[in-house]
Amino acid sequence: MINPIEHVELSTHVHATESELKVVRALLNLLPPQYRDGINIMRSGGQGHFGNDIGTIKVQFKGQDALQIAQHILKAVDQLDREIILVTINSRFSDGKLYLRFNKQLAYNGVARLDDGDDVIKVIIRFNHWVIKNEGIETIIKQLMRH
Repeated sequence: MINPIEHVELSTHVHATESELKVVRALLNLLPPQYRDGINIMRSGGQGHFGNDIGTIKVQFKGQDALQIAQHILKAVDQLDREIILVTINSRFSDGKLYLRFNKQLAYNGVARLDDGDDVIKVIIRFNHWVIKNEGIETIIKQLMRH
């Protein structure tokens, strides 16, 4: 079977009032345990609306790693969030990418919960366009939630 996932990216902002260590831990908690150590975390700086420092941290995965991470995230959400993802697929899926946002505070505590607020961990899952064309995005997401 062709890997339906090409790429997974997780990113979030680190506000001046936050501990970067805690924000990194929250982001890493969305990953399977074997991916939490020694991964390349990309950091970039920026400024908020009021001149306050806001950093961004990001991790990216390709190939088989991306598939395992996508499966882990989609299985980690509870039944209600799974249903929400499927019901709102049209607003979350664009150009071969599924866009999910998770509550940063809950992720720090090891809970993957969808959140459409501002202070979130963004997850972008890019799908193989051939697989989408052949099977449909909803079918693929349901399969990933099961495996």
